[in-house]
Amino acid sequence: MAICGFLLAGCGGGGSDGPSAPAVGIEPSAQFEGMLVSAAPGAGALIGDWSAATCTDNRQKNWVRSWLNENYLFYRDAPLASIDPNTYANTASNLFLDYTVRGVPSKDRFSFVLTQAEADAVFQSGTATSVGFTLRRDSGNGGIIRIAYVDPKGPAAAAGFARGMVLATVDGVTTSLSLPAALSDKLFNSAAGTSSVIGVQDAPGGPVRTLIVASATFGTTPLIVDRVLPGTSTGYLAYNSFATPVGEVQLADAFKRFAAAGVTDLIVDLRYNSGGFVHIAAQLGYMVAGQAQSSGKVFDSLVYNDKRGAGNINIEFVDAITTFFGNSARAGEPFSALNLRRVSVLTSGSTCSASEAFISALRGIDIDVALVGGTTCGKPYGFSQTDNCTLAFFGIEFEGRNDKGAVTPVTGIPATCAATDDFDHSLGDPAERMLATAIGHRLTGSCPAPALAAASAALSLPAVGAQTADSTNAPAPNPFALNADMEFVTRPLETVKLYRMPK
Repeated sequence: MAICGFLLAGCGGGGSDGPSAPAVGIEPSAQFEGMLVSAAPGAGALIGDWSAATCTDNRQKNWVRSWLNENYLFYRDAPLASIDPNTYANTASNLFLDYTVRGVPSKDRFSFVLTQAEADAVFQSGTATSVGFTLRRDSGNGGIIRIAYVDPKGPAAAAGFARGMVLATVDGVTTSLSLPAALSDKLFNSAAGTSSVIGVQDAPGGPVRTLIVASATFGTTPLIVDRVLPGTSTGYLAYNSFATPVGEVQLADAFKRFAAAGVTDLIVDLRYNSGGFVHIAAQLGYMVAGQAQSSGKVFDSLVYNDKRGAGNINIEFVDAITTFFGNSARAGEPFSALNLRRVSVLTSGSTCSASEAFISALRGIDIDVALVGGTTCGKPYGFSQTDNCTLAFFGIEFEGRNDKGAVTPVTGIPATCAATDDFDHSLGDPAERMLATAIGHRLTGSCPAPALAAASAALSLPAVGAQTADSTNAPAPNPFALNADMEFVTRPLETVKLYRMPK
């Protein structure tokens, strides 16, 4: 992936200036990197045209250590000297994890590795292979597992699944409180056509009925709902992933509609958005702030380790569609901007990475950002995809800072008003608890009591019907949902076969 256009916001800790001395005597990564067959004729081809002769097990493991020594933000803390790749008995992907998330657990929670094909599907083609729904725990009902949203283009939608259903059983195994890893993999990481028999309750305590769904490969889109709340000039936007290329044009079209409708206030729902491309987040930031407030300002300053300090990058607010994500037909088309001085953002522990950069960037240019929901996950760091010998490596490379130099705390950004997810209402329904709390805060300037929030919203705004009644698009199964207390949630970046990260 190219730098700048395809940078992925990442994870949380400190810089690379820890107490440990950097490893010495490690050869340059170029000495071990894999080559494509065209550059090594007669060497034999692996998947993706990698030369088998340059991708031996020993070369791959040495490349992992050398690349991390050069690029990893926490290279001083990683056990690069104590774990010898030449005697390491496991795979290159496991060695990468032993150097990163297992080797520096106090700082690195989120470095990961996929096959190149899997990474390209998620980040370039925007496809997913799964049943097409996402799960969350319902803290208000004893932590039972419920469907948070269903991708309208995925197989679960066609099979009759809907937001709010309780996941009672999967293939005869009770799953209302715990979803075993094997069943999670079957739902979210199995081959297309894999069928599951799922028992659901339409509401907690209701009768269990059976639905059958088979996983499928489908194109994903991140924009779930965009609408103007009835009787107001307040826009509502539910956006689930900055990692999906089509999101660029979806946001452009949504803000055209907002501008045409005269929207003067905005609620951005990022409760399920665990990050993705900084560039797309910078586009959303521009559409909120506009030219006058963002011109010449830094959206995210990317600070690398001391070996790469000269390569630090300032990403500015982006005011037009680009060619980075395959949207060349509309490249250069300017975004409609709302020029807002304040915005509300719905957040949770799954609000991570580029979503946090969006919040921080707006605060960095003195826009009033009120958070409603829960504390964000705390991921001020990021990475870019680095391919080698059929694998795609994502090791933390930089720390992000806003225009004022502020960094997202690793403990997360606290909510202005606390509120929990309300699975009994559709996303975008003014009576939904988190949205209702945001509306109440906007109206009064203070946080409404949880019991009063939905009631006040219902009185002030007409209720909406089904989620599909408005501009509704298909959310991608979120590749950045990495919360430790939600290990069953759709997480293709963690749950890919052979490369499962430690719990």
